[in-house]
Amino acid sequence: FYTPRAVVRLMVKMVDPRLGESVLDPACGTGGFLVETFEHIRQQCDTVEKLAQLQRGTIFGIEAKPLPYLLCQMNLLLHGMEYPHVNYGNSLAVRLSEIGDRDRVDIIMTNPPFGGEEEKGIQGNFPDDRKTSETALLFLQLLMRKLRRSPTPGRAAVVVPNGTLFGDGVCARIKEELLTEFNLHTIVRLPNGVFSPYTSIPTNLLFFDRSGPTKDIWYFELPLPEGRKQYTKTMPL
Repeated sequence: FYTPRAVVRLMVKMVDPRLGESVLDPACGTGGFLVETFEHIRQQCDTVEKLAQLQRGTIFGIEAKPLPYLLCQMNLLLHGMEYPHVNYGNSLAVRLSEIGDRDRVDIIMTNPPFGGEEEKGIQGNFPDDRKTSETALLFLQLLMRKLRRSPTPGRAAVVVPNGTLFGDGVCARIKEELLTEFNLHTIVRLPNGVFSPYTSIPTNLLFFDRSGPTKDIWYFELPLPEGRKQYTKTMPL
């Protein structure tokens, strides 16, 4: 399912990608995050050389389903990106331990699939104590692994279902690593129906970076407009 443009724009604005940074969406769908990132960085390009840098070495995406993959390519082309770096495949198909420094990026923004289940072969790419069929938890581990380390620590913004914040077992171990190895500085709770009609699951936005362990977390809650019980397909966010 697809991320409302208002949510995408908020995440891009808060992360504030700059020219010269590498930006990845490992589950890019039709390219909403990539297009907004392209438009955001294009405002910073005042020379031909900077535009060329943006075109060729800044924005990267991966998508596992054929139709969204094609739509993503078209979406980027129509917005003026001449060389879309979008790969067709499952981001989770790479063994986590094989991701090294050269595979890491400065920024990751994504709304990974959740509620689905990954097959045993994909789960085998993750540590024994972190294996799970829940797609969102696998993607969260991938994000943490692919963020650049110091001297320029990477930063990320990700949409997660409510269960990610409150789950135990494997989920708790992943959260412990997130809090001790990363700076989870902001959580934004979204109201019901933001992802209508795809799902009614409550969702949250996590903003974190690799600058050190978490010390303080800012919590924000987006309230529903007065008199509204939830957002719907015809009355979106």
